[in-house]
Amino acid sequence: MKRKPLLDPYLKVIKQFNRLGVRYVVVGMSGINYYARDPRQTFGTLDFDLFLEPTLTNVKKAIPALKRLGYHVAGEREEVLEEELKGIVRIRQTLTATTAYGEMIELLLEISGFPFTELARDAATFTVEGVGVRVGSLEKLLRSKKLAGRPKDAAFLKRYEALLEEEGIEEE
Repeated sequence: MKRKPLLDPYLKVIKQFNRLGVRYVVVGMSGINYYARDPRQTFGTLDFDLFLEPTLTNVKKAIPALKRLGYHVAGEREEVLEEELKGIVRIRQTLTATTAYGEMIELLLEISGFPFTELARDAATFTVEGVGVRVGSLEKLLRSKKLAGRPKDAAFLKRYEALLEEEGIEEE
């Protein structure tokens, strides 16, 4: 039986963001997984992390694009209203975009250790099914995890280092 390849549900978002000129960089576990050389080097994550350039103009492009693709965009408590965007950008509040199918995107307006411009400057572009995907450098993504200081990030870094050691790969 011929199988269809698994579809990346987030690729349609990236494609729209690229078309509309939304400035983003894939970060977190989502970004780290792009650097995996084979499936054993990937790590499970429940969401897709996008670091958006934290400007009102950029966020105003991103949110309607997500809504057109069937995402519900919320702040800390409820759906984001356009009149709230200026304050959201000012305080760099994380937004969450979800679908009825369980797809979830975190729209980050800041991350540990790096402003958007610094992360975007040396981001790599991976081509997936003809779509360019901007991903933070592996070194900076790992550094951000370390700087975040969360227990789940420390646990990931320990597992990641063990994987590299097991495979005889030196960290870059």
